[in-house]
Amino acid sequence: MLRVYLFATLLVLTSGYALWKGGAPERIVAAGLLSAYVATVLSWSPLPSRFYGLELDVFVVDAALFAMLIAVALRADRGWPLLMAALQFDAVGAHFVKLVAPETIRVAYALLITVWSWPTQMLLAVGTWRHVRRVRREGTDRSWSEPK
Repeated sequence: MLRVYLFATLLVLTSGYALWKGGAPERIVAAGLLSAYVATVLSWSPLPSRFYGLELDVFVVDAALFAMLIAVALRADRGWPLLMAALQFDAVGAHFVKLVAPETIRVAYALLITVWSWPTQMLLAVGTWRHVRRVRREGTDRSWSEPK
């Protein structure tokens, strides 16, 4: 249970930092991560049956977060959203593993859909920090790539 509290604290700190100091991509992703966390907590199956089958509601949340991250990655003038989308794709892929191989051990399934959330927090924090550095150094930091 301690890791749940640690993760929630890390999420609030990194997302708060991004909402406070970040550019538009950082703020959008922070809001998405916070929303996905709340939606996931509300979507879990009851504890006795959790991870024995596909967590369909959590899959929907993860897929929606993945779509949002792809949208940001395609437009943002940043590299980190693409890496974050790739990590989220791993979480979405874990749901597909459970779907096609229902005998997947529940601990492995749980680990595969949650482990990627830790490095995403680090990416958001580093991405926000780099944005802040660019603004200090150059006076501005373009958030979005120019349309082609």
